[in-house]
Amino acid sequence: MATLTAGHPQIISLQPSTLEQVWQDIRRVGQQLVGPENQVQTEAVITTLDKRIDHCRQQLTDLASRPRVVCIEWTDPLMAAGNWVPELVALAGGEPHLAEPGHHSPWLDWQQVLAVDPEVIVVMPCGYDLEQTLEAAQALKALPRWAHLTAVKTDRVYGVDGNQYFNRPGPRLVDSLEMLAELCHPERCQYGYEGQGWRRI
Repeated sequence: MATLTAGHPQIISLQPSTLEQVWQDIRRVGQQLVGPENQVQTEAVITTLDKRIDHCRQQLTDLASRPRVVCIEWTDPLMAAGNWVPELVALAGGEPHLAEPGHHSPWLDWQQVLAVDPEVIVVMPCGYDLEQTLEAAQALKALPRWAHLTAVKTDRVYGVDGNQYFNRPGPRLVDSLEMLAELCHPERCQYGYEGQGWRRI
């Protein structure tokens, strides 16, 4: 790289697994791009993101219930969405299942999903846009007792654009939070992502 750029580039390794770590990485990148003396620009970005999170949280105070949510990061073989996704689900007023905040995405057995009987299912294959997600999600319909799941019976199975939103650690994770809030509590949250960021399956 030094030869190609005729300089001495600094390599920054970013491997966040929680929202707080994503924000820390934004600060690290900002410090390298604008310098420590201009960190006010970076902090302004983070402050704006935090305000959006707070606004979403305020809309979801005093919830009577939180739906059971399963987020699927891969359809064959099955994998739940880990890292920051369970944290986003909780902030969006859902009850995350089958993955732990800050931990890598785990492989799933279909019986685990049946045992949870999720009220909301969000399909977000890593690297897939919305159209690719909707196509990949069709395989789920062939799984045993799919039609018996509460989320299926109540038409609350959604495909999202994981590539643009959920799969990448950056500012768009706040968009992802707002999207999940729409899916978990449409009676309270409407951000306008339907059609662009998510669609029913």
